[in-house]
Amino acid sequence: MKIFNSKTVDIIFAVLLGYFAWNRYADGHTGVAILLVVVAVLNIVAFIAKLKIEKKVNQTK
Repeated sequence: MKIFNSKTVDIIFAVLLGYFAWNRYADGHTGVAILLVVVAVLNIVAFIAKLKIEKKVNQTK
């Protein structure tokens, strides 16, 4: 088992983007914050998709 597989990186990246989005929002850069939140949500969607694909692959084995 690798420590940094693609699912782990998706979650870490989403958390970091959330932090940076909050930081930008606090500084008054709402447009950039919204963009970062959208990218973070897309990372979470990719994580969920990878989990579903992995579950399907494991069921067919």
